[in-house]
Amino acid sequence: MAVPRSQSARFIASIVATNIMLFSLPSQAQQERGEALFLANCAECHQSNGRGIANVYPALDGSEVVRGSGADVAFVLIIGRGEMPSFKGALDETEMAALINYVRNAWSNSGEPISASEVAALLEP
Repeated sequence: MAVPRSQSARFIASIVATNIMLFSLPSQAQQERGEALFLANCAECHQSNGRGIANVYPALDGSEVVRGSGADVAFVLIIGRGEMPSFKGALDETEMAALINYVRNAWSNSGEPISASEVAALLEP
């Protein structure tokens, strides 16, 4: 029995979408590097579980900013926010991208990756 054309087209589209998503996710090594950077630079305030400290340091797990644009998270790292210092000069664009991608895909978060070149463009004066 032949599969209706619309069903096969949807099936192929879902395979393509899945492959695009899988290939755009940060690699295991990138996630591990991002986690190490997070633990060394962010976990003291935001906690290793990303839940922050109530009324003191915001949670990153489930954060609208974190789930939004990777560029928005990069700007927070570059400029700082509230009591959070700027990491410009402390981390390079590759480290920032790894850290951002980790946070955007850790805990309950899910976000598109940002590349080091995209972060570098945001660092330009």
